Amino acid sequence: MSVEQLGERGWYMRDGFAGRAVALAALERARGVALRPAAIRRQRAHDASVRSDHTTWLDDSPLHPCFEALRLELNRTAYLGLTRFDVQLARYDAGGHYARHFDAFPGSDNRRVTAIVYLNPDWVPAHGGQLRLHVEPPHDVEPLLDRLVVFSSERVEHEVLPSFAPRFAVTAWFYGPAV
Repeated sequence: MSVEQLGERGWYMRDGFAGRAVALAALERARGVALRPAAIRRQRAHDASVRSDHTTWLDDSPLHPCFEALRLELNRTAYLGLTRFDVQLARYDAGGHYARHFDAFPGSDNRRVTAIVYLNPDWVPAHGGQLRLHVEPPHDVEPLLDRLVVFSSERVEHEVLPSFAPRFAVTAWFYGPAV
């Protein structure tokens, strides 16, 4: 799957994004970071019925250079003019989920592209926690180690299905000019 699919259908997926060693280094760092219950929207309110993961913002991680390379690739191949990105680490424990939503907020300084890298080396289907993309037809993404999924923050509604084992993901939100 390729960057062209981002424009054609609103999303794409790539395995082996950062390389196994980098993904495992990111997982090791993730396991040592203090997390707090995730907030929803810009109000920074916590509502476990909507979202029950634990998160923190990352200023640096082993994945930051990979996200920067992705930003440059998206600008070169899809002409998006992305100027910056924010990165968040999320851990879903047993029962963790995130209800159906879009990643873009109303306003001019908006998220344009969402990129998620999974850090789960031993994931099996019984662990749950798939990312469901509400596209036509709907598509479930298994949260496998070093798997990247990229989608339009404004166009692709999505959710995290209930997780039955700890699940780690690092998300970068890319910003650029308003559409």
